[in-house]
Amino acid sequence: MNAFAPLFLIVMMSLISQPVSAANWCNPSTAPSINIRTATDQITYNFSQSERDLNKFSTSTVNPYGNNIITDVGGLMKGGIETQQKMSFGTITNPNTRQTCVWHDTMDIVLHIKPTIFVASEFPPGTCMHNAIMGHEHKHIQVDREIVNKYAALMGAAFRNDIMQYRVYGPVPSSNTNATISMVKTRMQTILKQYTDAMSQERRMRQQQVDSLDEYERVNKSCKR
Repeated sequence: MNAFAPLFLIVMMSLISQPVSAANWCNPSTAPSINIRTATDQITYNFSQSERDLNKFSTSTVNPYGNNIITDVGGLMKGGIETQQKMSFGTITNPNTRQTCVWHDTMDIVLHIKPTIFVASEFPPGTCMHNAIMGHEHKHIQVDREIVNKYAALMGAAFRNDIMQYRVYGPVPSSNTNATISMVKTRMQTILKQYTDAMSQERRMRQQQVDSLDEYERVNKSCKR
Protein backbone atom coordinates (compact mmCIF):
# COMPACT_ATOMS: atom_id res chain seq x y z
CA MET A 1 0.00 0.00 0.00
CA ASN A 2 1.24 3.46 -0.78
CA ALA A 3 0.59 6.81 0.87
CA PHE A 4 1.36 9.95 -1.07
CA ALA A 5 2.85 13.14 0.30
CA PRO A 6 2.39 16.54 -1.41
CA LEU A 7 4.79 17.76 -4.03
CA PHE A 8 6.73 20.87 -3.11
CA LEU A 9 8.22 23.48 -5.43
CA ILE A 10 11.12 25.62 -4.26
CA VAL A 11 12.31 28.32 -6.69
CA MET A 12 15.36 30.46 -6.03
CA MET A 13 16.74 33.14 -8.31
CA SER A 14 19.90 35.21 -8.58
CA LEU A 15 21.40 37.59 -11.12
CA ILE A 16 24.85 37.75 -12.68
CA SER A 17 25.63 41.06 -14.39
CA GLN A 18 28.38 41.66 -16.91
CA PRO A 19 29.97 44.75 -18.43
CA VAL A 20 28.99 45.66 -21.97
CA SER A 21 31.34 45.49 -24.96
CA ALA A 22 31.18 47.67 -28.04
CA ALA A 23 30.16 45.05 -30.61
CA ASN A 24 27.52 42.33 -30.33
CA TRP A 25 26.81 43.43 -26.79
CA CYS A 26 23.57 41.45 -26.38
CA ASN A 27 25.23 38.04 -26.23
CA PRO A 28 25.81 35.66 -23.31
CA SER A 29 29.47 35.07 -22.52
CA THR A 30 28.99 31.46 -21.40
CA ALA A 31 26.73 28.51 -22.23
CA PRO A 32 23.91 27.78 -19.77
CA SER A 33 24.50 25.12 -17.13
CA ILE A 34 21.49 22.78 -16.78
CA ASN A 35 21.64 20.05 -14.16
CA ILE A 36 18.75 17.65 -13.44
CA ARG A 37 19.39 14.99 -10.82
CA THR A 38 17.57 12.57 -8.55
CA ALA A 39 18.18 11.75 -4.90
CA THR A 40 16.76 9.20 -2.48
CA ASP A 41 16.99 9.60 1.28
CA GLN A 42 18.03 6.56 3.27
CA ILE A 43 14.86 4.54 3.80
CA THR A 44 13.28 5.03 7.22
CA TYR A 45 11.58 2.04 8.84
CA ASN A 46 8.81 2.11 11.45
CA PHE A 47 7.61 -1.15 13.01
CA SER A 48 5.90 0.37 16.05
CA GLN A 49 2.42 0.92 14.60
CA SER A 50 -0.31 -1.69 14.87
CA GLU A 51 -2.63 -2.71 12.04
CA ARG A 52 -5.31 -0.59 13.69
CA ASP A 53 -2.93 2.41 13.65
CA LEU A 54 -2.04 1.87 10.00
CA ASN A 55 -5.72 1.62 9.09
CA LYS A 56 -6.04 5.28 10.11
CA PHE A 57 -3.43 6.47 7.60
CA SER A 58 -4.76 8.39 4.63
CA THR A 59 -3.67 6.63 1.44
CA SER A 60 -4.30 6.93 -2.28
CA THR A 61 -4.61 3.17 -2.71
CA VAL A 62 -7.89 1.79 -4.04
CA ASN A 63 -8.85 -1.40 -2.22
CA PRO A 64 -8.50 -4.15 -4.86
CA TYR A 65 -11.01 -6.29 -2.95
CA GLY A 66 -13.72 -3.65 -3.35
CA ASN A 67 -15.24 -1.08 -1.03
CA ASN A 68 -17.54 -3.63 0.60
CA ILE A 69 -14.62 -5.71 1.87
CA ILE A 70 -12.90 -4.55 5.05
CA THR A 71 -9.17 -5.21 5.07
CA ASP A 72 -6.41 -4.51 7.59
CA VAL A 73 -3.27 -2.66 6.56
CA GLY A 74 -0.22 -4.76 7.29
CA GLY A 75 2.23 -2.26 5.86
CA LEU A 76 2.58 0.82 3.72
CA MET A 77 5.15 3.09 2.14
CA LYS A 78 4.75 6.75 2.96
CA GLY A 79 6.61 9.47 1.13
CA GLY A 80 6.36 11.83 -1.79
CA ILE A 81 8.58 13.19 -4.52
CA GLU A 82 9.86 16.65 -3.63
CA THR A 83 10.87 18.86 -6.54
CA GLN A 84 13.46 21.55 -5.87
CA GLN A 85 14.44 24.13 -8.47
CA LYS A 86 17.14 26.76 -8.40
CA MET A 87 17.85 29.13 -11.28
CA SER A 88 20.08 32.10 -11.93
CA PHE A 89 20.16 34.61 -14.77
CA GLY A 90 22.86 36.62 -16.44
CA THR A 91 22.25 40.21 -17.51
CA ILE A 92 24.12 42.77 -19.52
CA THR A 93 23.21 46.44 -19.86
CA ASN A 94 24.10 48.94 -22.55
CA PRO A 95 24.37 52.32 -20.82
CA ASN A 96 24.24 54.13 -24.17
CA THR A 97 20.81 52.76 -25.14
CA ARG A 98 19.62 52.04 -21.57
CA GLN A 99 18.73 48.53 -22.64
CA THR A 100 19.34 45.18 -20.94
CA CYS A 101 19.55 41.60 -22.15
CA VAL A 102 18.68 38.62 -19.94
CA TRP A 103 19.65 34.97 -20.33
CA HIS A 104 19.74 31.72 -18.39
CA ASP A 105 22.97 31.17 -16.52
CA THR A 106 22.26 28.08 -14.40
CA MET A 107 19.33 25.79 -13.71
CA ASP A 108 19.44 23.05 -11.09
CA ILE A 109 16.53 20.69 -10.44
CA VAL A 110 16.42 17.86 -7.91
CA LEU A 111 13.70 15.20 -7.76
CA HIS A 112 13.96 13.97 -4.20
CA ILE A 113 12.40 10.80 -2.73
CA LYS A 114 11.89 10.59 1.04
CA PRO A 115 10.47 7.10 1.77
CA THR A 116 9.32 5.57 5.05
CA ILE A 117 8.21 1.94 5.24
CA PHE A 118 5.72 0.93 7.93
CA VAL A 119 5.15 -2.72 8.86
CA ALA A 120 2.48 -3.50 11.44
CA SER A 121 3.75 -4.46 14.87
CA GLU A 122 1.75 -7.70 14.64
CA PHE A 123 4.45 -8.88 12.19
CA PRO A 124 7.78 -8.38 13.99
CA PRO A 125 11.14 -8.48 12.16
CA GLY A 126 12.24 -11.97 11.28
CA THR A 127 8.75 -13.34 10.72
CA CYS A 128 7.63 -14.54 7.32
CA MET A 129 4.87 -11.95 6.99
CA HIS A 130 7.19 -9.12 7.98
CA ASN A 131 9.57 -10.10 5.20
CA ALA A 132 6.74 -10.53 2.70
CA ILE A 133 5.30 -7.09 3.50
CA MET A 134 8.74 -5.50 3.36
CA GLY A 135 9.29 -6.97 -0.09
CA HIS A 136 5.99 -5.51 -1.26
CA GLU A 137 6.70 -2.04 0.13
CA HIS A 138 10.13 -1.97 -1.48
CA LYS A 139 8.37 -2.39 -4.81
CA HIS A 140 6.72 0.99 -4.19
CA ILE A 141 10.10 2.60 -3.65
CA GLN A 142 11.45 0.99 -6.82
CA VAL A 143 8.53 2.48 -8.77
CA ASP A 144 9.33 5.95 -7.39
CA ARG A 145 12.97 5.58 -8.41
CA GLU A 146 11.97 4.59 -11.93
CA ILE A 147 9.52 7.48 -12.13
CA VAL A 148 12.00 10.17 -11.04
CA ASN A 149 14.67 8.85 -13.40
CA LYS A 150 12.23 8.96 -16.29
CA TYR A 151 10.98 12.45 -15.59
CA ALA A 152 14.41 13.85 -14.79
CA ALA A 153 15.39 12.94 -18.35
CA LEU A 154 12.17 14.37 -19.80
CA MET A 155 12.48 17.60 -17.83
CA GLY A 156 16.12 18.00 -18.77
CA ALA A 157 15.34 17.66 -22.48
CA ALA A 158 12.39 20.07 -22.26
CA PHE A 159 14.37 22.75 -20.43
CA ARG A 160 17.37 22.44 -22.72
CA ASN A 161 15.20 22.73 -25.82
CA ASP A 162 13.39 25.79 -24.51
CA ILE A 163 16.51 27.53 -23.25
CA MET A 164 18.39 26.97 -26.48
CA GLN A 165 15.39 28.17 -28.50
CA TYR A 166 15.06 31.30 -26.39
CA ARG A 167 18.67 31.84 -25.41
CA VAL A 168 18.45 35.63 -24.92
CA TYR A 169 15.55 37.82 -23.87
CA GLY A 170 16.03 41.36 -25.09
CA PRO A 171 17.22 43.94 -25.58
CA VAL A 172 14.51 45.37 -23.35
CA PRO A 173 14.39 48.77 -21.66
CA SER A 174 16.47 48.48 -18.52
CA SER A 175 13.44 49.53 -16.48
CA ASN A 176 11.78 46.26 -17.62
CA THR A 177 14.57 43.95 -16.47
CA ASN A 178 12.77 42.60 -13.42
CA ALA A 179 9.54 42.11 -15.37
CA THR A 180 11.46 40.19 -18.04
CA ILE A 181 13.07 37.93 -15.43
CA SER A 182 9.67 37.30 -13.85
CA MET A 183 8.28 36.36 -17.27
CA VAL A 184 11.12 33.91 -17.91
CA LYS A 185 10.78 32.43 -14.44
CA THR A 186 7.04 31.92 -14.99
CA ARG A 187 7.79 30.24 -18.29
CA MET A 188 10.15 27.80 -16.59
CA GLN A 189 7.65 27.10 -13.81
CA THR A 190 4.99 26.34 -16.43
CA ILE A 191 7.24 23.75 -18.04
CA LEU A 192 8.10 22.29 -14.65
CA LYS A 193 4.45 22.05 -13.63
CA GLN A 194 3.57 20.32 -16.90
CA TYR A 195 6.04 17.54 -16.16
CA THR A 196 5.44 17.30 -12.41
CA ASP A 197 1.70 16.96 -13.04
CA ALA A 198 2.36 14.20 -15.58
CA MET A 199 4.79 12.57 -13.15
CA SER A 200 2.24 12.61 -10.33
CA GLN A 201 -0.44 11.11 -12.58
CA GLU A 202 1.82 8.31 -13.81
CA ARG A 203 3.04 7.69 -10.27
CA ARG A 204 -0.50 7.16 -9.00
CA MET A 205 -1.19 4.72 -11.81
CA ARG A 206 2.07 2.80 -11.37
CA GLN A 207 1.73 2.61 -7.59
CA GLN A 208 -1.84 1.34 -7.88
CA GLN A 209 -0.59 -1.40 -10.19
CA VAL A 210 1.74 -2.52 -7.39
CA ASP A 211 -1.29 -2.75 -5.08
CA SER A 212 -3.11 -5.15 -7.38
CA LEU A 213 -5.39 -7.98 -6.23
CA ASP A 214 -2.88 -10.56 -7.48
CA GLU A 215 -0.07 -8.91 -5.50
CA TYR A 216 -2.14 -8.72 -2.32
CA GLU A 217 -3.08 -12.37 -2.69
CA ARG A 218 0.54 -13.32 -3.33
CA VAL A 219 1.67 -11.58 -0.13
CA ASN A 220 -1.18 -13.04 1.95
CA LYS A 221 -0.54 -16.58 0.71
CA SER A 222 3.25 -16.43 0.95
CA CYS A 223 3.19 -17.41 4.63
CA LYS A 224 1.25 -19.88 6.69
CA ARG A 225 -1.10 -17.93 8.95
